[in-house]
Amino acid sequence: MRGGIATFAETITGDPRLAAEFDVELLNTARTATRQGGKLVFSNITHALSDAWKTFRAARRADIMHVQLVADPGLPTIRAAALCLAARAGTRGVIAHVHSATGNAGRPEVADYSARDRRILRAVGVSALVLTVSEAGTRTFAGILPKTPVETVDNAVDVGSFEPAGLDADVPTVLFVGVVCARKGVPELAAACAELRTRGVSFDLVIVGGQGPTPDEEYGRVTAALDAAGLSGACVGPEYGEQVRARLRQSDVFVLPSYLEGQPMAILEAMAGGLPVVATAIGAVPTLIRDGVEGRVIEPGDVPALTEALADVLASKQRRQTIGAAARKRAEERHDLPILSARLADAYRSVLAGPRRRGRRTQPSTEDGTSSE
Repeated sequence: MRGGIATFAETITGDPRLAAEFDVELLNTARTATRQGGKLVFSNITHALSDAWKTFRAARRADIMHVQLVADPGLPTIRAAALCLAARAGTRGVIAHVHSATGNAGRPEVADYSARDRRILRAVGVSALVLTVSEAGTRTFAGILPKTPVETVDNAVDVGSFEPAGLDADVPTVLFVGVVCARKGVPELAAACAELRTRGVSFDLVIVGGQGPTPDEEYGRVTAALDAAGLSGACVGPEYGEQVRARLRQSDVFVLPSYLEGQPMAILEAMAGGLPVVATAIGAVPTLIRDGVEGRVIEPGDVPALTEALADVLASKQRRQTIGAAARKRAEERHDLPILSARLADAYRSVLAGPRRRGRRTQPSTEDGTSSE
């Protein structure tokens, strides 16, 4: 399992279609050390300053700086502003790509920006173009940055590289991939699975993921909920790359009952793998999954609805196969990598056509944002 922004950045920097026209390099700011998510502590501040300096140096040799941002409330908004200002100091061609769950959620009752956060985020407006991953995100940032072009660009995966799941297991497997935390709806998933077990529904649950930046106290509560539901053995820990693809091939249903998402790469990968998806109506999820067509869409925190949605897709092998095929088809039609490549190429050309510094090579650089605190 990798973070969504890291997956996105590696996907576009490795895309031969973009490479045919642009010299794309990756500025990787990922760190293996444990992060203290969103906290104003010394290590996070020094990391943010270091990343801003790296971004400035990379921008000096680039025509375009395509900055991947987590701009959630608090320190991440400060970091997002610092990265955009640093990039703009090095080159005029700055594209700010906002993947933030808060900014793209479209659910102010779940998450929203404070007046201070919005003032800080105005610095992102030094960018020539701001991209979001949901229409809700575009509306949010257009309101914060009224003088800056803001557009929606869907995430994508290389659908052809995913082998569709067979969906023919006698005992179906339900797969969750993500950080094991309350925000991802893991306690609700535990409660729903426990209820299904009391009904005699036969299935296996596999939870791929680790603690990540989750505080120890919260992580303890979440794992206690899994233990109470008799599901502690479902956790297999973090997995990556081909390991996750193998899990997708071996699974029958994908579930992500999250409270806060932008446009989850995990759902796109599950769709590419031909899995029916059960997820919450947050961010761009309702544009990915149509309820009853590619999966089931429920409200965040609604355990009875989550239970019924899982019971629905677990009830019939034929139903899972029909929904899974629809999910794969939608991924092919709307979220395949060539679609994203063409969209980004258009964005790069439009930025290059605007005023920029002289004497630079046509060399977009993408800053992957995976170290956002």
